Amino acid sequence: MGFHLNLKFMRKFIFFAVVFFLTGTSWSQNLPIDFERSEHNFSAFGGAQFTRDKDPLRINNNVGHITNTGGDIFEGVFIDLKNGIQLDSAKKVFFSVYHAEGDSFTFQIKLEKNTSGEPDIYVQKTIKNSNWHHDSFDFSKAKVVGTNAAVNARGRYMRLTLFFEPDQLKTGKYCVDDIKGFASNLPPMSSVTMPIYDKLVWSDEFNYSGKPNSEKWHHQVIPPNNGGWFNNEIQHYTDKKDNSFVGEGSMKIVLKKEKFTYGNSTKEFTSARLNSKFAFTYGRIDVRAKLPSGSGVWPAIWTLGTNVGETGNYWGRDAATVGWPACGELDIMESWGHNPRYVSSAVHTKARYGGVETGGISLPDPYNNYHVYSMVWSPEKIWFLVDDKEIHTYHPEVRTAENWPFAKDQYILLNIAVLSQVDAKFDSSRMEIDYVRVYQKAITTAVNGAPNETGAALYPNPTSNKLFVQGMDRYIVYSILDMNGRILQSGSLKGQADIDVSKLAAGVYELLLNGDDQWVSSGSNAIFRFVKE
Repeated sequence: MGFHLNLKFMRKFIFFAVVFFLTGTSWSQNLPIDFERSEHNFSAFGGAQFTRDKDPLRINNNVGHITNTGGDIFEGVFIDLKNGIQLDSAKKVFFSVYHAEGDSFTFQIKLEKNTSGEPDIYVQKTIKNSNWHHDSFDFSKAKVVGTNAAVNARGRYMRLTLFFEPDQLKTGKYCVDDIKGFASNLPPMSSVTMPIYDKLVWSDEFNYSGKPNSEKWHHQVIPPNNGGWFNNEIQHYTDKKDNSFVGEGSMKIVLKKEKFTYGNSTKEFTSARLNSKFAFTYGRIDVRAKLPSGSGVWPAIWTLGTNVGETGNYWGRDAATVGWPACGELDIMESWGHNPRYVSSAVHTKARYGGVETGGISLPDPYNNYHVYSMVWSPEKIWFLVDDKEIHTYHPEVRTAENWPFAKDQYILLNIAVLSQVDAKFDSSRMEIDYVRVYQKAITTAVNGAPNETGAALYPNPTSNKLFVQGMDRYIVYSILDMNGRILQSGSLKGQADIDVSKLAAGVYELLLNGDDQWVSSGSNAIFRFVKE
């Protein structure tokens, strides 16, 4: 969903390339791309059209034909390369372009999906030639998408995107051929198998009536951006029952046209934005939902790091707060009413300056039919799915603090925003959520602290100030959670060790142990429930 900077809002423009692609992803072999082979097919988006056909000047040659329809300021084509484009060993790309009308035009090559989390980059120039124009782009002098900062590009990029007349509403027909020059003959990236998370650890089935369960959900209503919300949203979020309520087996979040004032800020629309009071690291989330409709309507099912520190959110601000996008954002489902039936998933990190990696799918009728929107999050890779069909993955080849802030807790957000493109006749629309479920790996459980099959034991239980763990003779990690799943304390143990719980309030807690340095990973696992007096 995102909430900071125009960079995020620019996904409609700068990042339009991947949000609104219309056809399935095409896989090339490796460069060069000469359009003589069937696998050299590009996918079109934003209204553009692509065909692989005869060269208008050299009839024995096949080239790529790209037509701009003037449907949007960013319409183009892309291709995903199996082994990627390696910029560490070569910086130039050579190409040939042709425009039959002979007038000047701007041609841009954009590189996306860097395996190490480097930002999307581009090079462009204005060309005028009534014949085939042969040229090259030097990516040691590339620019970063979203900031236009100059950069000596590096690393491996998996997606090649082409624009003619970017950032302009222009129609035209263009040809491209002989894209070559990069070293892309690296071995394929290593594969990671999607893990199975089969223990239900948190859910809301919405099998009650009234307001959303206050033990599970927090209404975020304080506008964090000078009386408004980020991304040029034009609604206020409220905790009113007519903006969010549960009944007939589902929760309804309702976007309404109505004047509402918060503080000194008056808006013409109201909606709801819910934060889960549960957070987790690694697992699977399934949300079964019907979506709202209407131009400018922007529903989202997403997560943010608990260290975001955004005004008014459930998790607050503390010394660990890093802000957005350093906290990481995972968009499980987003949809925009001006692109009907299309849903997408995306990842935001500091490595991309808040920019987005995204993939999506068109659905027959997401407004009247339920679909299950899912995310599977492992220590190495993240999968996004619709009805168990993969639509996007995020898998940095080298994980860093900037491209992988996803080794820490994230919480769930559900909301509907509205943008200025909303139809003047819009009245209301709602998102219906049948359930929200979070799964993690099944682990060995010992509720009362007695020895379990891992050999660990916990005592005393109840306790007033210290817990002792006995029976594990190797390095383990521990976390203490409240009954909403919020991590309150964590650290490491070896052999017999004590844990100071004196700062915890009286209540029931869970102690999670792991025999590795990541909580949900391989190793001996155990969970104990204990009472703090």
